[in-house]
Amino acid sequence: MPLDIGIGGGGSCVPRPDEPSLQLHNDGYYWFLQPLFAELRSETGQSIDLYDDSTFSGTGLAALERVITRAIALVQTQPACWQVHTGTQMHPEFQELFEEVRQDRFLELLHNWQEVISRARNLDRPVVCWGD
Repeated sequence: MPLDIGIGGGGSCVPRPDEPSLQLHNDGYYWFLQPLFAELRSETGQSIDLYDDSTFSGTGLAALERVITRAIALVQTQPACWQVHTGTQMHPEFQELFEEVRQDRFLELLHNWQEVISRARNLDRPVVCWGD
């Protein structure tokens, strides 16, 4: 199941369907961002996790915006396509797992996230992440 990210309303972590939104999946795009998400959690106490919910408003929303801006800068330094470590298979044999990500798709995803943040700020609403 994906992590749905969008604009909150009504005290729920479910993004409003009538507003901009995006999804993260258990793939290279999510795992490339994971170190930035860990820093965000240290700063805000909120996790961006595939299996958990979180809400970003006020200073937390500003911190999220800084993380997305840093992510864009990082992705822009990468080649057109690259491999991201997504996990380790233990059985039936040990194997490191990697997935290819594309810079153009990644930048589109991150720019969509910036749009969600901007719209949430304009509406004075939080950005919510609704995990599985």
